[in-house]
Amino acid sequence: MKIDRNYSYLAYVLFFGLWVSIGSDPYNFLFIFENEISISLLNFNEFVNFIRAIIPIIILIICLYLIIKKKLFKEQNKFLIIILLIQIIQLISTYTSNYSAISSLEDRIDHIGRYHWIISSIASIFLFMLMDKIERFEFKKIFFISIFFLFFMVIFFSYKNLLDFIFQDSKSSLYSLNVFRESAYFLNHEFPRVTGISRSIIFLYVIIYFFNINSQNLIKLLNNIILIILGSLLFLYQSRFGIISYLFINIIFLLSASNKIKSVRFILSIFLIQILLSFLISNSRIYFNNYIKAEQNNEFKILNENKDDKISHFRVMKDLSKKGTDQIENMLFSGRLKIWRDSFEYINKNPLIGYGSMSDRILLNQSRKKNNQIINPISNAYLYSLLSGGIISLFLFLYFWVNIKKEIFRTFKLKTIENNYSKIGHVLILLIFLRCLIENSIMLFGVDYLLIINSLYLVKKI
Repeated sequence: MKIDRNYSYLAYVLFFGLWVSIGSDPYNFLFIFENEISISLLNFNEFVNFIRAIIPIIILIICLYLIIKKKLFKEQNKFLIIILLIQIIQLISTYTSNYSAISSLEDRIDHIGRYHWIISSIASIFLFMLMDKIERFEFKKIFFISIFFLFFMVIFFSYKNLLDFIFQDSKSSLYSLNVFRESAYFLNHEFPRVTGISRSIIFLYVIIYFFNINSQNLIKLLNNIILIILGSLLFLYQSRFGIISYLFINIIFLLSASNKIKSVRFILSIFLIQILLSFLISNSRIYFNNYIKAEQNNEFKILNENKDDKISHFRVMKDLSKKGTDQIENMLFSGRLKIWRDSFEYINKNPLIGYGSMSDRILLNQSRKKNNQIINPISNAYLYSLLSGGIISLFLFLYFWVNIKKEIFRTFKLKTIENNYSKIGHVLILLIFLRCLIENSIMLFGVDYLLIINSLYLVKKI
């Protein structure tokens, strides 16, 4: 059964709202129940965050009402049903976690807050279920909304990070720049880590790369400039997944190109310019750091750096400072192996149902929370599914990927696909699949979660 196309406008607005809500915190509205503070007393940032936090609840109610009223629950896409079942398992496991080891580590408000991401995820599924039943719904348009927010996040956060990187008196690489610095806040929330920004850059890189194929003249020139900037940011951020994905994308592009020699020349020329630009930006801060010091000492000249005053440009230098197996482990896995090993202590105690949504941040970070350090997630979607939802959740998660395996492997046969949107969708699905190995990714509501569903509709509907 299909419903009137006029519902498309509502779907666009609600999808826009989902993107606005990304990064919101449940405490932005739960404080009302804890402290009994009136909404009228909120300042501007607090009010905006309050709206962002309640948007998923509003979307959930609207979509569920329409699905029931219009009887749209029949003949839904299989992958949506699987994702919905995963979220239902998360819902159950979060509730039953009241009777597990995690109950002594959180209060009532903390526990209620863990439902926030499940609600957001289910709201997204219901919205796509609604979109799927709208007559001649254009999934390309919601993809443009996704592109808009990806660009906004990359431009805004990169601009702020680069300003701090160049002008602050810092000795670290951009990757290691202190995430708790005073300027690293947006609407009272901490900036995303550079790994998250690198992920968004990679997604944009794929999109621009394939849009560039059929572009002409000024549009092609503009796309090339954007590719140069995005690639330079990847080298500056030095995220391992970002760099590996960059190489992977170029290989895929080369394999799908009809003129291999021309493509190699293009890839190499863009690469060289990206490296040069990132080198210039990285070294510019030496000038500004020293100039500031010279001004502070009333010396209008550039100071020579002594041995203890060297600026570290490269993240790898921090890894090399470690010894033995710690050095190898940190270089390859960024400390993830220890977190993965620690997770099995809790998985073995509750393997069937797990500990619920966001449980990794509580169970595996007890000492970090006490010392007010940055919280490390489990950083593996498969282990996260096992820790948060048990064996049932892991089985459903694996079944999800088996169900869409054709979309993953078809990335290596892009020559057979004519539509650029479909090509982009296939590459994004593959990248997100790989990202699940080193991040929680689509197991939690966020950029990956919205893009995987959006991409699946791009390859199936266009």
